[in-house]
Amino acid sequence: MLHPIPSLLTTLAAAGFALIFGIGLGDARLWWIAAIMLLVQFSISALNDWADADLDRQAGRRRPIPLGLVPPSTALIVAVVCAVGAFLLSTLANFGTVALLLVGIGLACGWAYDLRFKGTPLSFLPFAIAFPLMPFWIGLLAGRPASSLGVLFLGGSPLATAIHLADAIPDRERDRAAGLRTLAVALGRPGAEMVAAGLLLVGTLVSIVLVVRHGSTSIVGISLVAIAASLLVLSVSATVGRGSSALLGKWMLVAAASLSAVPLVVSASGR
Repeated sequence: MLHPIPSLLTTLAAAGFALIFGIGLGDARLWWIAAIMLLVQFSISALNDWADADLDRQAGRRRPIPLGLVPPSTALIVAVVCAVGAFLLSTLANFGTVALLLVGIGLACGWAYDLRFKGTPLSFLPFAIAFPLMPFWIGLLAGRPASSLGVLFLGGSPLATAIHLADAIPDRERDRAAGLRTLAVALGRPGAEMVAAGLLLVGTLVSIVLVVRHGSTSIVGISLVAIAASLLVLSVSATVGRGSSALLGKWMLVAAASLSAVPLVVSASGR
């Protein structure tokens, strides 16, 4: 119900971004950030299971609510408690009003996806906002000016949308059969694959331009690897089919997008 693997991976990504921004292991802010992010992810995950209980039951997915292991009310309570906990930790950490507001926006994006956008062509929108918002929030906590962090949305939103499409493509047929019209369903095949690869290239190119302007040769190599991976994904995207092939394409694109995000965050950090 808490979707531990994606929740932990997102939390680790937040901790990694904090390290890039200069918030070290001995800094209490790092652990506050990780705890807040984990609670936010748990809240979104629990609400997702609550909102999708009927669909999961129809599709035969082995989730706690359809299996009768957890009543729907418990999932809803967990979602609310974790959300309140995230706000409470942000307040106790004394991160300030702006940081608290950003936590609320990120949480609202996740809840909006669960309750409204998941089955529509706008399913990408919460991801396009929330994913770059995470390093933006961390950058502010690290003392960076907001004006220097806007580039995270310029490159991060295309990368986040590409990751969302990559994640949705393997489930496209099941979503269509369930009456959902996600962006992957709306774009069809190979439209979704081509759009995902194109967005990956856009985000990667933005990252490389920023790196070159920054003049940091230490991460140019990472950027070149990222663009090479992006081109590889583009070359195979039209031939990605179903089953294991779709999953392979998904993880290739997710890996390339994650790699592309690293120099983007490094550039935004000013280090």
